[in-house]
Amino acid sequence: MTKILFLILLLAQFGYRMMLQMLSRKQVNKPLPASVADIYDAAEYDKWRRYNGKKDGLSIISGGVTLVINIVLFCTNIMAWLYYLLPGGEVAKAILLFLIMAGVDTVISLPIEYVFNFKIEAEFGFNRITPKTFVADAIKNALVGVVLNFVIFMLVFVAHKLLGDWFGVIAFVGIGIIMFAISAASSVFLKLFNKFTPLPEGELRTTLCTMFENEGYKLKDIYVMDASKRTTKANAYCGGIGKFKQIVIYDNLLNNYSDGEITAVFAHELAHFKNRDTTQMTLFSLVNFLPIVVMMTWLMLDGKVSESFGFAEPSLLFAFYVSFGGVIEIVTKLISIPFNYISRAMERKADTFACKVGYGDELVAALRKLHKDSLADMNPHPTVVKLTMNHPPLHERIELVEAWKGSEH
Repeated sequence: MTKILFLILLLAQFGYRMMLQMLSRKQVNKPLPASVADIYDAAEYDKWRRYNGKKDGLSIISGGVTLVINIVLFCTNIMAWLYYLLPGGEVAKAILLFLIMAGVDTVISLPIEYVFNFKIEAEFGFNRITPKTFVADAIKNALVGVVLNFVIFMLVFVAHKLLGDWFGVIAFVGIGIIMFAISAASSVFLKLFNKFTPLPEGELRTTLCTMFENEGYKLKDIYVMDASKRTTKANAYCGGIGKFKQIVIYDNLLNNYSDGEITAVFAHELAHFKNRDTTQMTLFSLVNFLPIVVMMTWLMLDGKVSESFGFAEPSLLFAFYVSFGGVIEIVTKLISIPFNYISRAMERKADTFACKVGYGDELVAALRKLHKDSLADMNPHPTVVKLTMNHPPLHERIELVEAWKGSEH
């Protein structure tokens, strides 16, 4: 019965993804909202359609492969067979299994990522990653994944040894601490992949420092990240704990956008700090781990479930892999819907703040360029927005800025 339940959950996840893609394809032929209708000309809009069509096709293939692998892993007894084949105790088996799973995941995901970067992204002028960097990234990602999974597993393992059936409580708290630590130290992980150099002294640096200091924040530093060695797309982000913040600007953004547009982007990010949005969204993300911890606890408490998958007794390693392996991803997707709604409201407040500090026009200009440069969807289906998007569509953000300017006058 449990295998049937897992199969239903996996199929539901695949069906959910297909439904979203169907809605997006249905939306393609509808006219663009007036505020964004001039961003793409006819040739560029056709390019956008082809780009997203190829991405959707690759996503279907990737989702199908993932579905088949998950059915084999979580709807058969292959996990028990592998578990008893490995030498050592539970911790040794965990290390070996993490290495095996990372290897399998890398072998399966590499062809998909290769096609995406060297075929689709290259065809549309986005890819700049070399084969050497591509392989190095794959190895680093696999190693980071193994270490992170093992740290979380050991947290759960120790909690189970100390608390028995109540281990889920400590596991949930521990995962929360790890999430906050990763959020606070995100740049540390990125430095494994990218080079960070301080932004030179000048008008832009002075403007950004002054803007943050006027709101009570001290910038630890402003860095430029060499994103151009992988892509032509632009981005930026803020990080840090408490009153000390760190700004990271993609070199693509620095080289192709005006100082006013870059400042507008960070005025938006500054609003998130003022409103404590970053902390709130991290807490909301933690809620998505609740069903995972519940699933893991259930698998450990009900010995019959483990027996039906070939285990002589409840296996924490099996419970961990099932819970974190995407079996209940559809549940976490549904839980995230109200949080996406809250996130979109936060984004509107941040856009309004950028207007209040005098960067409304520059924010619109930056958003238009960012969306155009990345061939983004200018008119996503309303249902897709409600179910999956944590930012409002571009036309809504532009209309909000225009409405704010009108109310000011």
